[in-house]
Amino acid sequence: MARFKFFLAFIALVICAAGAAGAWFYWKKVMQPDIAVTRHISGKGQQTLEKPDLGKRHFDAAIKLLQDGELLSARDRLLYLMQYFPESKTYDEAKRIVGEVNLDLLISKIPLKGKGEHTVKRGEALVTIARRNETTIDYIMRTNGKTTEFIYPDEVLTVFPLKFNVEISLDKGTVTVLDEETFFKEYEIVDKHLPPDMRAPVATTVSEKVAWYVDRPVNFTDENYLNCSKWVRTGKIGLFIRQQVKDSDDGGSKPFGVMLAKADMEELFTILRVGANVNLVN
Repeated sequence: MARFKFFLAFIALVICAAGAAGAWFYWKKVMQPDIAVTRHISGKGQQTLEKPDLGKRHFDAAIKLLQDGELLSARDRLLYLMQYFPESKTYDEAKRIVGEVNLDLLISKIPLKGKGEHTVKRGEALVTIARRNETTIDYIMRTNGKTTEFIYPDEVLTVFPLKFNVEISLDKGTVTVLDEETFFKEYEIVDKHLPPDMRAPVATTVSEKVAWYVDRPVNFTDENYLNCSKWVRTGKIGLFIRQQVKDSDDGGSKPFGVMLAKADMEELFTILRVGANVNLVN
């Protein structure tokens, strides 16, 4: 009887050992590779674990939504990624796509919360329509495919209240447009020349928007308006947002401001209103 009990105990021990060995094998060969990727650190004989990119699945899901034409859902999924997974390798591309989608949604006939229609009344002008709808003349012209200032009674125009703010980061080299506190789009600063005594932080507002053709300012009624350079003046002396300019051939001083590429400046000029907040940060 004692021998039989010993035999049973031995069998139980073998089963437990086999179970433990199987569990160890499953962990090493199946579970651990799924949790992290190991890499060898040269000279130390150690291993470190690389954290999985938790934002990538949201990025992949957003790309699928874009392919299906679900722009709003894709944009919101990418904004979620940007908020909760800023360390993701997909973050920069997500930010770029969000900016492009936001602009496509804004400057189009695609329905969007806040976007409306204005029926032109006799005697109205683009200036008054833009003011009443808290938008810009450039937005109305661009969204409605206009190349001149002419509008007609009973014409239906797409309008949208533009309430964007701007953050200029010198360290990052970016001009970021915010819809209140939410990221809207980011532009790269291609050059900058600020007064030597200007120090961040600076909080100011857009005081004037200027279109310049050759050697004179023009407005939207001028035939050269669509081809002129654009710049934004703020309430802080020397702080401008400008279209990139070439160095003067006659040795003249470079104008003050942060410079954007022409296409980027056109977009910013379109959606930014006088009075918008501008913050200069490091």
